[in-house]
Amino acid sequence: MDIEFQKKYIKDLIDKAIEYGFEEAEACFMSSSSMEINILNGEVSSYENSTMQGVGFRGKKNGQMGGSFTSSPDEEGMNFMLKTAMENCEVLDDEDEEFIYCDPDHAHLESIQLSGTYDKNTYDKFASVGLKLEKDILALSPLIKAVDYLSVSCGTGPSVSVNSKGLYSYKDSDYISIFAEARAEKDGVVKTGGHYWFGNDIDKFDHDKFLSKLQKKLLSKFGGSSVESGEYKVIFDSEAFVSLLSTFMSNFSSYSMQKGLSLLAGKEGEVIASDLFTMREEPMYDKALLKFPFDSEGVLTKSKALIDKGVFVKALYNLKTAHKAGTKSTGNGFKGAFSAPVGVGITNVVITPGEKDFDALCEWIKDGIYLTELNGLHAGVNKISGDFSLFCEGFLIKDGKISRPVEQITVADNFYDVLKKIIATGSDTIAVPEGKGEYFCPSVVISKMNISGDLEEEGEA
Repeated sequence: MDIEFQKKYIKDLIDKAIEYGFEEAEACFMSSSSMEINILNGEVSSYENSTMQGVGFRGKKNGQMGGSFTSSPDEEGMNFMLKTAMENCEVLDDEDEEFIYCDPDHAHLESIQLSGTYDKNTYDKFASVGLKLEKDILALSPLIKAVDYLSVSCGTGPSVSVNSKGLYSYKDSDYISIFAEARAEKDGVVKTGGHYWFGNDIDKFDHDKFLSKLQKKLLSKFGGSSVESGEYKVIFDSEAFVSLLSTFMSNFSSYSMQKGLSLLAGKEGEVIASDLFTMREEPMYDKALLKFPFDSEGVLTKSKALIDKGVFVKALYNLKTAHKAGTKSTGNGFKGAFSAPVGVGITNVVITPGEKDFDALCEWIKDGIYLTELNGLHAGVNKISGDFSLFCEGFLIKDGKISRPVEQITVADNFYDVLKKIIATGSDTIAVPEGKGEYFCPSVVISKMNISGDLEEEGEA
């Protein structure tokens, strides 16, 4: 379905919505094409090539915003959306007003981030990449018994939004994702480990680098044991710290604060972290695969500090939460796919790196724990209080060097306390895909954390 049809359909929908009795209205036509193959035991075990499309509609009547959705962009679908949204307006009783927005100086918005290489993403190409990757993973070591999961996928698709205040916005982009998880066995002990790659040109996939990373993640786990329970200096691996941070990122949302779900409410301008820690949102970050010049509500995004040298600068707002707080939107009003309502979201997060590389960090702390994996993040955390207790894995740091793998341990602490106990960030920033964008995060050093292990272990603290 071509873009001209999409434009005309949603313009006709808006015009008809005003005639129908809505005071304001907005419509968004989204389409998505994706392909995925999965490899198992030397064969393509599954293949999916799909296209989805849908129209989301919001209409305002008597201070209430009714929403609706259809996957059938025709006259019947249009009438269904208008009727459903009007019925919603009649029964809703939301005290917090929602808005249809257009900045007259930026009424026409476009974000076209197409790689120009999407046509390379064929079944034959993905199958070739995936089958070779599985074969070469198995050849890394006789300890590797199977590749339990290997996926090569891609996606693209435009979205067009129009509202009754004059806004027109258009977005389109594409991506490729590769993920593999392998299983190894040694002396009856089984370990699993995985690695990922993301980009927008399949020819830029570094096959050998991927193999090296996965081999290190998987085979370095053997020989692990617990440690004596106690307080340890901790170096968080970048991916592990991102998994912890992203779990609590909703606390920086004004929506969570206004609903009493975040302890950061009312603390803008206060110290909440170490003065060595700065975290920014950079929607247009030059190193990011995707840029976000505007949000789903048509508000321009901007670079902003969430935490600046330990000080909580400002919460993230969409139009609705900003109006309630008597402030302006920060350009963080985002929708999920198709019919999802506008929420408060975040794009690319950048943590300011330090000067020491990983080896220098180990030498600096001398003795401690290097945490590489956190497990149970959906069950072992209290997002409101910040408390967490998580099974984890990593390595013992002894005399400034990585000593041996560590397993069967639990780390227990409080997220807000962890932020205050940061004593260094490394220079080893990596990009970790998370949510809409990426987290650019280095290793992070914590002065002390409670580690529960095997009480019979001696001399490890």
